Amino acid sequence: MTDLSRTISSFERLLGRAATESEREQLRRVQTALDIGDNDALWIVIFALQYYEGLYRQFPKAIAAEAQKILIDTRVTADSLIRSSAAAAQADLAKAISAAAREVARDAARRQMLHWLVIGMTVGAALLGVGLFVGFRLAQ
Repeated sequence: MTDLSRTISSFERLLGRAATESEREQLRRVQTALDIGDNDALWIVIFALQYYEGLYRQFPKAIAAEAQKILIDTRVTADSLIRSSAAAAQADLAKAISAAAREVARDAARRQMLHWLVIGMTVGAALLGVGLFVGFRLAQ
């Protein structure tokens, strides 16, 4: 087993999974650039940094997924609220129209009742006048 193979194997044990090809390539570049040996203590720091870099790469994806979920939940809630508000407004409008129709019908009935009341009183007064006239004429 080569020095880098043992280093990658240690890195994979830390991660609890197989290292990706890009992670292996990055470890090779670091080892070559810094001329680090297999048992150098600097690998512990590099492993920790590499581990946290992998974690931090996942955050934007997790944040985007959670934001998308929140957006969908908000849309569903808003749509539900809009539908219920529209239904409530429609019911209120129907009640208002019904009340207005009853009021208009009541006003029309009152006007018609007053109209017939005036006609009845006029006819009654005319009959009374005719009765009095006939009564006076017969009394003479």
